[in-house]
Amino acid sequence: MGDMVGRRPRELRPDQSMRGQHRFMSAADGTERFVDVYAPAYSEEPLPVILAPHPITWTADEDYHGGLPGLKRDYHPGWYGLADRYGALVVMPHGHHRHEDLCSLASREQIQDMIQILDNLMVFGYAVDPGRVYACGLSMGGQEALVAAGRHPERFAAICAFNPIVDLAAWYDDLASSSHPDILAFGTARRVALEVGGTPDSVPAEYEERGAMAYVEGLSLVPTLLFWSELDSVVPRQLERHAARLYHRVKSMRATAPIAEYNHTTIHGLAQFGEDVRWRLHEWCDYELALQWLLMHRRPSLDLWEQEGRAS
Repeated sequence: MGDMVGRRPRELRPDQSMRGQHRFMSAADGTERFVDVYAPAYSEEPLPVILAPHPITWTADEDYHGGLPGLKRDYHPGWYGLADRYGALVVMPHGHHRHEDLCSLASREQIQDMIQILDNLMVFGYAVDPGRVYACGLSMGGQEALVAAGRHPERFAAICAFNPIVDLAAWYDDLASSSHPDILAFGTARRVALEVGGTPDSVPAEYEERGAMAYVEGLSLVPTLLFWSELDSVVPRQLERHAARLYHRVKSMRATAPIAEYNHTTIHGLAQFGEDVRWRLHEWCDYELALQWLLMHRRPSLDLWEQEGRAS
């Protein structure tokens, strides 16, 4: 597969995707919110939809074009060009935080906005195939994809999460005890507590509501692909508290649940795993690979979906 954590290409092919930015009033609290929609340059058919929430501290535009400036791994391919290349709508909410900008962390308002955006796409002028709606994201984006699908499994044909935050309380504890200079400098633990409304000890229900573990039953009905690394230094303990644990929880609830997981640590051609490399492992994702997998799936008719849910 080559060095997936390599350098950014010097030249990118032209992006033929058409970008539209849309404003809407959030039904959650009446505030004005925005979403970017990237569409193929030309299409007459109803299109599949990829709902793509961004990682923490990144803007939607940064997630589309290659990531936050100064990425440790220097190359995050983003969603750039994929809408036109694959004939799909890439739908990127700007986020709905309460207190900390770009730090929505699967708040009730953010998840409600994500579903509202799906309902508004036709109002915005897009032809949508309702049987081919997906969610995909990195880190916090993966967290929000999982929570949205877990709460609303009837809306999604499949989801993919890269290095997701699954147990928000566990992540806060790891941040609070971290000695990593970048995490300390940014004050990540403090910012998470401000956004959520306190620490896990003071508002445990708020943390539980923002984590995918609370929605295992719903997730057991949705084809799900999880990528993770046990050496991830940004969201550590992926094996014990996040992606791998979620996989086993879903399978324990429903042995035939269509969920898969992959530990990507050793696929990058790296032999040394110093602190910079461990950070880079967190920032790695391949949205094009995810998109190819997602587009293989179609949500069954509502009647069949309800029958499957009752059978489980």
